[in-house]
Amino acid sequence: MDLEKYGNLVYQRIRENFQTWSETDSVTEKDIYFFLQKIKGTAGAIGLTELMTIATKKLAKLDGDSEQLWSKKQWSAFLGPLMEMQSFHDKNNLSEIEKWTNKESMMKEFILIIDDDIVFIAYLKNILEAKGYSVIVAHNGKRGLELIYELQPAIVFLDIMLPDTDGFSILNNIESIKKDRTFITIISSFNERENKVRAYELGAMDFISKPIDKDILIAYVENRLAYRKELEYAVLMDELTQVYNRKFLESQLHTLTEEYKNNKDVFTVAVMDLDFFKQINDTHGHLIGDEVLKGFAQLVMDMKRSQDIFCRYGGEEFVLLMPNTTKEEAHPIIEKLRQLFEKKMFIGSGKFFRTTFSSGIMDINDEYTHEKKLFEAADKALYVAKEAGRNRIVLFNPTLETVKNKVKLRVIVVDDVNLIRQIIIRHFAELPKNDLIDIEVLAFDDGLKFLKADWFEPGYKYVILLDWMLPNMNGIDILKEIRKKYSSKDVIVSMLTGRTGEEYVLEAFRNGADDYILKPFQIGEVSARILNLAERIFTKG
Repeated sequence: MDLEKYGNLVYQRIRENFQTWSETDSVTEKDIYFFLQKIKGTAGAIGLTELMTIATKKLAKLDGDSEQLWSKKQWSAFLGPLMEMQSFHDKNNLSEIEKWTNKESMMKEFILIIDDDIVFIAYLKNILEAKGYSVIVAHNGKRGLELIYELQPAIVFLDIMLPDTDGFSILNNIESIKKDRTFITIISSFNERENKVRAYELGAMDFISKPIDKDILIAYVENRLAYRKELEYAVLMDELTQVYNRKFLESQLHTLTEEYKNNKDVFTVAVMDLDFFKQINDTHGHLIGDEVLKGFAQLVMDMKRSQDIFCRYGGEEFVLLMPNTTKEEAHPIIEKLRQLFEKKMFIGSGKFFRTTFSSGIMDINDEYTHEKKLFEAADKALYVAKEAGRNRIVLFNPTLETVKNKVKLRVIVVDDVNLIRQIIIRHFAELPKNDLIDIEVLAFDDGLKFLKADWFEPGYKYVILLDWMLPNMNGIDILKEIRKKYSSKDVIVSMLTGRTGEEYVLEAFRNGADDYILKPFQIGEVSARILNLAERIFTKG
């Protein structure tokens, strides 16, 4: 027996039945009873256990002889679980899954919206995502400031009036991020002259008055991102640390590589990454984190040799290019830096503290003459240093090639509907291998089981698809528990719900949700969205 074929026929019958009933003012309780009897018998015979269970439970509440009339509102609420399963099944037929599985990633830059107007948020989000941009939303200033530092978006759309603060206070607290070429754009209906003047004085890139036309919005984003790209190529210095930036690093790495090809002039790449830097930001604040970055940069600048080229690669990662130096010769130099830095004192929250860095080192040779391959080798050694406990230096050797340093991503679905869990699990299992991300899928049918499962493991990144309505504990309460411990830098949370009211969206964002997905959803589209966000957030340089 072709179970999949007969399963599709069952769902087709459910859909046609609901469609017929929707065209009438009411149905009798007897009609509902016999409809559920048919579903129960057929579903049980072909192994659709969850459908059979739902039908059985609903039947226990009905009288098969009753002629009582049920309105559309009454019967649709009563049969909500069946309607959800039918809609989800129809949304996720094989052809649709394949269409999205094979779709090339189209997401472009990462954009953050900080606003408490849900209607306006939805308007911006829909327009930008339709054009391929990754969009995350923060409902208040506190959440917005966290996401700016954690995710370093290309553009921030910032409202002036927020529930807990105002946009000007946000601008005051993101000096180092502005210097990293994140464009802060005020979008507000409070477009008085003094507000515009103040916004520009505090470093906003632009001030746009609400409402904004769709075409103007897209043209604006494309214009500013093109300008940002030009700046990245034109500017050579990282303004926060006053050392060379990534673009200069890439040009010098290319020059040194060409010199090796022509003259065999050896050089070494040392990649250095501050250990547990996020904890510094979380404990002492981002301004203190900036002081640590500047302190590290100054130490290296004071200690490096005159021929060495020191650059900030991104975030808390730095690179030292060391001409005329093998990796064995570079090791004691980096080791001296490591020892000095672990003794350096910083002050935050009224207390002194220390921190450390880890490093991976690789020198050019005839097997590694391509800049990208050479840098990846040093980065591989850094990964091994991190995995071995941090605060150490690892020299690359060919045996490290077998070490995997992809992002380890766990997609966790928390939903009490088995069909949804199974389709998500199957879909991710059938996805093609990804060069940047290794994916595992975990599923829970109950929120309390999920929280008690000790699900978080260091070394992994997480995307949680969290149903709003769950037995024992609702999704919002689970979301609150997640956000007490974990930020969006490690854990992305998407709320799954059939609720469409503005107040529900607002509540989700207010409590730290990164995304809001309406049921029924198309799993291929959702998975593409998840992978785009994961690549943008979890693998960014």
